[in-house]
Amino acid sequence: MYFEMAKRNLKRNFLRSILALLGIIIGVMAISSLGILGGGLKEGIMKNFEGVANFVIVFPNAEEGYLHFTKKDVDKLKKLNCIVIPISTKTDIVYIKGKNKNTYTTIYGIKKEDINYLNLGVKNKLTDTTVYVDGFFASVHDVKVGDIVVLNNVSFRITGIYNSSFYILSQNSMVLSEKTYGRFYGDNYSMVVLYVRNKDYINKIKNETEKIMNKKEKKVIVLAMDKILQSINDAMDKISLFLMGIGGISLLVAGIGIGNVMLMSTIERTKEIGVMKSIGASKKDIMILFLYEALILGVIGSLIGATLSLGMGYLIVHYLLGSELSLSCLVYVFLGVLFGIGTALISALYPAYKASKLDPIKALRNE
Repeated sequence: MYFEMAKRNLKRNFLRSILALLGIIIGVMAISSLGILGGGLKEGIMKNFEGVANFVIVFPNAEEGYLHFTKKDVDKLKKLNCIVIPISTKTDIVYIKGKNKNTYTTIYGIKKEDINYLNLGVKNKLTDTTVYVDGFFASVHDVKVGDIVVLNNVSFRITGIYNSSFYILSQNSMVLSEKTYGRFYGDNYSMVVLYVRNKDYINKIKNETEKIMNKKEKKVIVLAMDKILQSINDAMDKISLFLMGIGGISLLVAGIGIGNVMLMSTIERTKEIGVMKSIGASKKDIMILFLYEALILGVIGSLIGATLSLGMGYLIVHYLLGSELSLSCLVYVFLGVLFGIGTALISALYPAYKASKLDPIKALRNE
């Protein structure tokens, strides 16, 4: 009964109901779309770093005067239950054959058998006469697999283009085999990467590394990549909530619109409310009727807004961020719907209470 009466009343004030509905749709779209945008941004960023979650990275502590590792240092770390990957680093000028230009780049020396553990996204075809370059280097200098670069008057063919990250291999870089790197620059290592197969042992490996290397003084700085990823994840969650908060402002405006519609409806329907109360309708009946009207607006507006936000969110995340919508993004849609319905009901509380308190005699006389 309440539902049918509520539908009838909304149809009688069709234009005003549509305007209130639009407010809810826009508000829910804003809060859900911004939440999806934040979630998609997080997914894209975490996807770029997911390959480094199993690493512990060991750097020499430059503040204490340690600038590199020796083979003796690396041998100490081989006692740990993990794969020890020593990496050498040097910045040098590389000539790009066919492009007729020189460029500074970061050059890494890595054992050929260790390449697979670094999740570079290339097949292990590295030899002593070939190099890998990262995607940034390839894009900026317009090179591809098969092109030639010249280092220290020695030509090397590019056999792979890898994905770089600022935490292990930086952008605008290339990789030589350890043997070839040693011929040019010697055997000192700039960092050591520890590949831990089981992430549950990351902290244990980190603590053992510090015990081995920092017995008398702090020779090394040890970073567990899973902690860095967790920090990034936490930061992205806060950004998502912040974006949803901005969307919530739109929903607040929509709530004021609903409250206004309900309040105006109370004034216009004074006689109707008086008649209902004179024939036995209780305060509770009047309140429920008004809340049903708000509920209908809230549900319809929220569902339409949620559907539109899913479509808009997919387009933004897929085409602008180059990521994919995950199931976790649906949480933001669900929250948007809940906020929309909740806002509609809360906004109608005062008008509903005001209507229920009308004196039937005064209401009938008012007409």
